[in-house]
Amino acid sequence: MAEIRQSTSTDVTLVTAPSPSELSPLEAAIMDACNEMHEAREERDTSGAARVGTLLMKLVDRYDEADAEGHPNAAWARPNQRALALSACAQVERAVDAELIALKYADTDRRREISLGNLADRCIRLGRYEDAVRFFLEAREAAPKSVPVMLTGAQALFLLGHHDAADNIFASFLDRPEMLAPNTELTAYLDCEARLREMALDLPSLRELLVRWKDIRPA
Repeated sequence: MAEIRQSTSTDVTLVTAPSPSELSPLEAAIMDACNEMHEAREERDTSGAARVGTLLMKLVDRYDEADAEGHPNAAWARPNQRALALSACAQVERAVDAELIALKYADTDRRREISLGNLADRCIRLGRYEDAVRFFLEAREAAPKSVPVMLTGAQALFLLGHHDAADNIFASFLDRPEMLAPNTELTAYLDCEARLREMALDLPSLRELLVRWKDIRPA
Protein backbone atom coordinates (compact mmCIF):
# COMPACT_ATOMS: atom_id res chain seq x y z
CA MET A 1 0.00 0.00 0.00
CA ALA A 2 1.33 3.40 -0.90
CA GLU A 3 0.75 6.87 0.43
CA ILE A 4 -0.25 9.60 -1.97
CA ARG A 5 0.33 13.22 -1.00
CA GLN A 6 -2.86 15.02 -1.94
CA SER A 7 -3.64 17.64 0.66
CA THR A 8 -3.24 21.31 1.32
CA SER A 9 -1.70 20.46 4.69
CA THR A 10 1.95 19.38 4.87
CA ASP A 11 1.09 17.19 7.86
CA VAL A 12 -1.70 15.24 6.18
CA THR A 13 -1.22 12.37 3.77
CA LEU A 14 -4.15 10.64 2.17
CA VAL A 15 -3.75 6.88 1.94
CA THR A 16 -4.57 5.03 -1.24
CA ALA A 17 -3.96 1.57 -2.63
CA PRO A 18 -3.00 0.82 -6.25
CA SER A 19 -5.45 -2.11 -6.31
CA PRO A 20 -8.09 -1.65 -3.58
CA SER A 21 -9.78 -4.93 -4.55
CA GLU A 22 -6.63 -6.79 -3.51
CA LEU A 23 -6.67 -5.46 0.05
CA SER A 24 -7.48 -7.81 2.88
CA PRO A 25 -10.46 -6.84 5.07
CA LEU A 26 -8.21 -5.43 7.80
CA GLU A 27 -6.01 -3.58 5.29
CA ALA A 28 -9.10 -1.96 3.81
CA ALA A 29 -10.34 -1.02 7.29
CA ILE A 30 -6.95 0.48 8.19
CA MET A 31 -6.90 2.53 4.97
CA ASP A 32 -10.41 3.85 5.60
CA ALA A 33 -9.60 4.68 9.23
CA CYS A 34 -6.40 6.50 8.21
CA ASN A 35 -8.35 8.71 5.84
CA GLU A 36 -11.03 9.27 8.48
CA MET A 37 -8.27 10.35 10.85
CA HIS A 38 -6.86 12.80 8.30
CA GLU A 39 -10.31 14.28 7.82
CA ALA A 40 -10.83 14.65 11.57
CA ARG A 41 -7.45 16.33 11.98
CA GLU A 42 -8.04 18.73 9.09
CA GLU A 43 -11.37 19.69 10.66
CA ARG A 44 -9.72 19.96 14.11
CA ASP A 45 -12.21 17.42 15.46
CA THR A 46 -10.30 16.45 18.61
CA SER A 47 -12.83 13.97 19.92
CA GLY A 48 -13.23 12.36 16.50
CA ALA A 49 -9.47 12.05 16.08
CA ALA A 50 -9.16 10.42 19.51
CA ARG A 51 -11.89 7.92 18.65
CA VAL A 52 -10.38 7.01 15.29
CA GLY A 53 -6.88 6.83 16.76
CA THR A 54 -8.03 4.23 19.27
CA LEU A 55 -9.71 2.27 16.48
CA LEU A 56 -6.60 2.43 14.29
CA MET A 57 -4.35 0.99 16.97
CA LYS A 58 -6.83 -1.84 17.57
CA LEU A 59 -6.93 -2.58 13.85
CA VAL A 60 -3.15 -2.76 13.46
CA ASP A 61 -2.92 -4.93 16.58
CA ARG A 62 -5.48 -7.29 15.04
CA TYR A 63 -3.50 -7.22 11.79
CA ASP A 64 -0.38 -8.27 13.70
CA GLU A 65 -2.27 -11.03 15.49
CA ALA A 66 -3.59 -12.28 12.14
CA ASP A 67 -0.02 -12.34 10.77
CA ALA A 68 -1.01 -9.85 8.07
CA GLU A 69 -4.01 -11.90 6.93
CA GLY A 70 -2.10 -14.08 4.49
CA HIS A 71 0.01 -11.32 2.96
CA PRO A 72 2.85 -12.88 0.90
CA ASN A 73 5.40 -10.93 2.96
CA ALA A 74 3.93 -10.52 6.42
CA ALA A 75 7.25 -9.37 7.89
CA TRP A 76 7.09 -6.31 5.62
CA ALA A 77 3.32 -5.77 5.69
CA ARG A 78 2.88 -5.66 9.48
CA PRO A 79 5.26 -2.73 10.18
CA ASN A 80 4.20 -1.01 6.95
CA GLN A 81 0.56 -0.99 8.07
CA ARG A 82 1.51 0.15 11.55
CA ALA A 83 3.56 2.97 10.05
CA LEU A 84 0.54 4.08 8.00
CA ALA A 85 -1.59 4.22 11.14
CA LEU A 86 1.06 6.06 13.18
CA SER A 87 1.57 8.56 10.37
CA ALA A 88 -2.16 9.24 10.20
CA CYS A 89 -2.13 9.85 13.95
CA ALA A 90 0.68 12.43 13.52
CA GLN A 91 3.15 10.17 15.34
CA VAL A 92 5.59 10.68 12.50
CA GLU A 93 8.83 9.73 14.30
CA ARG A 94 7.28 6.44 15.35
CA ALA A 95 6.00 5.95 11.81
CA VAL A 96 9.54 6.37 10.49
CA ASP A 97 10.82 3.79 12.97
CA ALA A 98 8.13 1.31 11.93
CA GLU A 99 8.76 1.88 8.22
CA LEU A 100 12.49 1.33 8.70
CA ILE A 101 11.63 -2.10 10.08
CA ALA A 102 9.42 -2.75 7.04
CA LEU A 103 12.23 -1.66 4.73
CA LYS A 104 14.49 -4.39 6.11
CA TYR A 105 12.01 -6.97 4.81
CA ALA A 106 11.14 -5.30 1.49
CA ASP A 107 11.89 -8.10 -0.95
CA THR A 108 10.67 -6.54 -4.22
CA ASP A 109 11.29 -3.26 -5.98
CA ARG A 110 7.63 -2.34 -5.45
CA ARG A 111 7.84 -2.82 -1.68
CA ARG A 112 11.13 -0.93 -1.54
CA GLU A 113 9.53 1.89 -3.52
CA ILE A 114 6.61 2.07 -1.10
CA SER A 115 8.72 2.03 2.06
CA LEU A 116 11.40 4.39 0.76
CA GLY A 117 8.81 6.79 -0.67
CA ASN A 118 6.94 6.81 2.62
CA LEU A 119 10.18 7.45 4.50
CA ALA A 120 11.06 10.36 2.21
CA ASP A 121 7.64 11.92 2.69
CA ARG A 122 7.69 11.53 6.47
CA CYS A 123 11.19 12.97 6.73
CA ILE A 124 9.95 16.02 4.81
CA ARG A 125 7.17 16.36 7.39
CA LEU A 126 9.78 16.19 10.15
CA GLY A 127 12.05 18.76 8.48
CA ARG A 128 14.74 16.12 7.95
CA TYR A 129 15.40 17.13 4.35
CA GLU A 130 18.81 15.47 3.92
CA ASP A 131 17.33 12.15 5.05
CA ALA A 132 14.36 12.72 2.73
CA VAL A 133 16.69 13.20 -0.25
CA ARG A 134 18.66 10.08 0.69
CA PHE A 135 15.51 7.98 0.82
CA PHE A 136 14.31 9.53 -2.45
CA LEU A 137 17.53 8.57 -4.24
CA GLU A 138 17.16 4.99 -3.02
CA ALA A 139 13.49 4.92 -4.04
CA ARG A 140 14.40 6.22 -7.50
CA GLU A 141 16.75 3.29 -7.96
CA ALA A 142 13.90 0.91 -7.18
CA ALA A 143 11.31 2.75 -9.27
CA PRO A 144 12.90 5.24 -11.68
CA LYS A 145 9.57 5.97 -13.44
CA SER A 146 7.43 6.44 -10.33
CA VAL A 147 5.70 9.82 -10.41
CA PRO A 148 5.02 9.94 -6.62
CA VAL A 149 8.67 9.14 -5.93
CA MET A 150 9.90 11.84 -8.31
CA LEU A 151 7.54 14.49 -6.96
CA THR A 152 8.41 13.69 -3.36
CA GLY A 153 12.07 13.85 -4.31
CA ALA A 154 11.62 17.20 -6.04
CA GLN A 155 10.07 18.62 -2.90
CA ALA A 156 12.88 17.27 -0.73
CA LEU A 157 15.55 18.68 -3.06
CA PHE A 158 13.79 22.04 -3.17
CA LEU A 159 13.48 22.26 0.61
CA LEU A 160 17.17 21.39 0.94
CA GLY A 161 17.99 24.30 -1.37
CA HIS A 162 18.83 22.32 -4.53
CA HIS A 163 16.47 24.26 -6.77
CA ASP A 164 18.13 23.35 -10.09
CA ALA A 165 17.97 19.64 -9.32
CA ALA A 166 14.32 19.96 -8.32
CA ASP A 167 13.51 21.90 -11.48
CA ASN A 168 15.20 19.26 -13.63
CA ILE A 169 12.66 16.73 -12.40
CA PHE A 170 9.79 18.91 -13.57
CA ALA A 171 11.60 19.59 -16.85
CA SER A 172 11.59 15.85 -17.52
CA PHE A 173 7.77 15.89 -17.28
CA LEU A 174 7.58 18.67 -19.87
CA ASP A 175 9.00 16.20 -22.39
CA ARG A 176 6.13 13.77 -21.70
CA PRO A 177 2.93 15.62 -22.69
CA GLU A 178 0.87 12.43 -22.34
CA MET A 179 1.21 12.78 -18.58
CA LEU A 180 -0.70 16.07 -18.64
CA ALA A 181 -4.09 14.42 -18.92
CA PRO A 182 -7.04 14.09 -16.55
CA ASN A 183 -6.72 11.45 -13.85
CA THR A 184 -2.99 10.90 -14.18
CA GLU A 185 -0.77 10.82 -11.11
CA LEU A 186 1.04 13.96 -12.23
CA THR A 187 -2.09 16.07 -12.70
CA ALA A 188 -3.53 14.81 -9.41
CA TYR A 189 -0.47 16.22 -7.67
CA LEU A 190 -0.60 19.46 -9.65
CA ASP A 191 -4.21 19.90 -8.56
CA CYS A 192 -3.92 18.88 -4.92
CA GLU A 193 -0.40 19.51 -3.63
CA ALA A 194 -0.31 23.09 -2.35
CA ARG A 195 3.46 23.09 -1.89
CA LEU A 196 4.00 22.63 -5.63
CA ARG A 197 2.24 25.91 -6.32
CA GLU A 198 4.52 27.62 -3.80
CA MET A 199 7.61 25.99 -5.34
CA ALA A 200 6.59 27.17 -8.80
CA LEU A 201 7.58 30.71 -7.84
CA ASP A 202 11.22 29.57 -7.97
CA LEU A 203 11.09 26.68 -10.46
CA PRO A 204 10.44 27.67 -14.10
CA SER A 205 9.78 24.14 -15.36
CA LEU A 206 7.20 23.51 -12.66
CA ARG A 207 5.64 26.88 -13.43
CA GLU A 208 5.38 25.89 -17.10
CA LEU A 209 3.79 22.54 -16.18
CA LEU A 210 1.13 24.32 -14.13
CA VAL A 211 0.43 26.76 -16.97
CA ARG A 212 0.08 23.97 -19.51
CA TRP A 213 -2.22 21.98 -17.23
CA LYS A 214 -4.36 25.02 -16.55
CA ASP A 215 -4.76 25.56 -20.30
CA ILE A 216 -5.97 22.00 -21.01
CA ARG A 217 -7.60 21.05 -17.73
CA PRO A 218 -11.28 20.12 -18.11
CA ALA A 219 -13.69 22.74 -16.72
